[in-house]
Amino acid sequence: MEKQELDKIRKDLNETKRLMLRNAEFESIDPFMQNLLGINNFNNDTQYDSLYTNATEDMRTYYQIYNKPKSFLSIGASGDQVANAINSGATTIDVYDSNLLCRYAVSLRLAAIKALTKKELLAFYETFNERLFAKLAYNLDELALNYWGNLYMMFEGNAPMIIRNTLFTYKRLDTSLIFKMNSYLDDSNYKQMKDKINNSQITFFDSDLYSLPNVIGNKTYDAMTLSNIYEYLNYGRNVSLAKAKEYRNFVINSLLPHLNPNGAIMVSYLYAYSQEINEDFAKMYQKEPDKVVPSGAMSLDEYPYYIAGLTTQNLSYYLLLKAFKNDPITLLPTEHIEFGQSKDMSHDLALCLKK
Repeated sequence: MEKQELDKIRKDLNETKRLMLRNAEFESIDPFMQNLLGINNFNNDTQYDSLYTNATEDMRTYYQIYNKPKSFLSIGASGDQVANAINSGATTIDVYDSNLLCRYAVSLRLAAIKALTKKELLAFYETFNERLFAKLAYNLDELALNYWGNLYMMFEGNAPMIIRNTLFTYKRLDTSLIFKMNSYLDDSNYKQMKDKINNSQITFFDSDLYSLPNVIGNKTYDAMTLSNIYEYLNYGRNVSLAKAKEYRNFVINSLLPHLNPNGAIMVSYLYAYSQEINEDFAKMYQKEPDKVVPSGAMSLDEYPYYIAGLTTQNLSYYLLLKAFKNDPITLLPTEHIEFGQSKDMSHDLALCLKK
């Protein structure tokens, strides 16, 4: 391994330890107090952030828009997006993420799929058991093997518990929901995943969304997924139409030219949202724009507006749809995945753009 790669691993491990320490301090605060104080770990300003044990999007539904793509541009995240891309037919996958730890998470996911039974895969992401890690370790790429191997050795017998509680801190979903979202976990598909992964070429880019054109060069793709990145970019107390328009202009002017004919982009994933909610929100927002409840702690006076759906999250979604109103966007209802701040939790919504 070259010195540059060794230096990267050392830095990533040191930053991981700092992240885990911060998360341990966060977890020591009672959940009720976290809500009361408006504390959350939804972050968009760090290169080193917590990891997801699984994706939180209904990919079984929206991946159907891709129509057996061969080339795929995917967020890294938990690795589920990449696994579903491979299952859908992609053999060349470029993986990007602003969180520098996500490349290790993707490698871990694919190695686990290759080495473990489906039952073992689910057990591993629940426990991070050392025996299961040893079983999958030899399927990791060299960088990921050094990273995860060092992390397990660092904490010795306590590694599974520490990794689970202070690195993979984002909410875990019920097994039934994980199966609903991920078609690669179907029995018939899972049996073929090892060969499909072995026949795939995966390239990692340590890149945020807006830097992508600089790193992908002249490459083009049959499919792209942007997950819920938009929400990270237009979140909290500073939601604005300007940010929504900036996102729209980037997708249309900077990403769409990299999409092959008949290709598709999943532009953004909206939780607990629908066209009906968008119309209801517009009416409430027109009447009481100063009553929008920001994410985090809220007063008793704000609670009725929160329940009605007059929230900054829904404002962010409303502004996104407004920004794309003259574009040929398809609004695709998907399975609801437990998140969102709406009065109607019937389904989520994927915004899709075809070429």
